[in-house]
Amino acid sequence: MIIKKIKIPLSTSIYVVEKKIVTSDRDRFFNGIIDFVFIVAVIFVFTFLVVITGNVFQWDIYRVWVEVMIDLGVVGTYLSFAIIYYLLLESIFGLTIGKIITGSVVVDKNGKTPSFKIICIRTFCRLIPFEALSFLSKSAKFWHDSISKTYVVEKKDLKNAMEIFYSLNSIGINDGN
Repeated sequence: MIIKKIKIPLSTSIYVVEKKIVTSDRDRFFNGIIDFVFIVAVIFVFTFLVVITGNVFQWDIYRVWVEVMIDLGVVGTYLSFAIIYYLLLESIFGLTIGKIITGSVVVDKNGKTPSFKIICIRTFCRLIPFEALSFLSKSAKFWHDSISKTYVVEKKDLKNAMEIFYSLNSIGINDGN
């Protein structure tokens, strides 16, 4: 009798984010507050650097910066910096300063870091008027999450859930020996 090794294909199961690992409303609130404070601090530091640079090099850039801020207004200045902040941090790291502090991360439905295109959609959805109140809707999700099909989850819970999912799916798969 001849025994043949049968190659079983790797599992094609793909992890899908579970509701139980989604970040709490409390942490989402703190993420927003922390990010807001950080963005305002960045605007202050940027303005300070403009003043210092202008004085050191005898450039008239402070006047130009003030004109830009007047043209944009307080809200426009904040939103401009917020777009850059969210685009850079979420596309490169999948998180912001607020998410680092609360242990959260932005992921797609499969628990992976979203593409730059998805992060752009997510970021620009933040500009929708009253978007900050969208979590009060029936779905209890922010529009920037639902439109971009992203989730903010607890990083450690995601790691554990994915490890369990993929280890359970590998049971019975021939390892080639």
